[in-house]
Amino acid sequence: MTDARQEVFEFLTQAGVYHIASVDRDGKPHVRPFGSKLMLDNKIYVSCSIPKKVYDQLSEQKWFEISAMGADREWVRITGTAREVTDSAEKQRVYDNSPYGKGDGNISRAIADVAFFELTEVSASVFGEETKEYQW
Repeated sequence: MTDARQEVFEFLTQAGVYHIASVDRDGKPHVRPFGSKLMLDNKIYVSCSIPKKVYDQLSEQKWFEISAMGADREWVRITGTAREVTDSAEKQRVYDNSPYGKGDGNISRAIADVAFFELTEVSASVFGEETKEYQW
């Protein structure tokens, strides 16, 4: 049986682009397309540039919601909190295993300019012919 995190990660990978919602200091929601994701040690991470507003929102408010549409009109909704990776050794390890560290052809970014967030306190629902519910 496939692990819940692996199944959700594979769904996001197949979808390609997903949308992440965060809230600002005033509680106003903000939604934007994302593509970055990484699974390492059975943990799902997303990343963003530190100068962006999404960084401020995720690091200050923590709460997020992700939505993505897959094949055959299936879709996923993921809610939870975003734990910023602040430990330097952990951040280096995540960075080294991310597309940034693997040189994916994007503009080169210094590790200091990229933030990684582990998706925690997750409740995920995959909607298709039958609904699948996951928590971790």
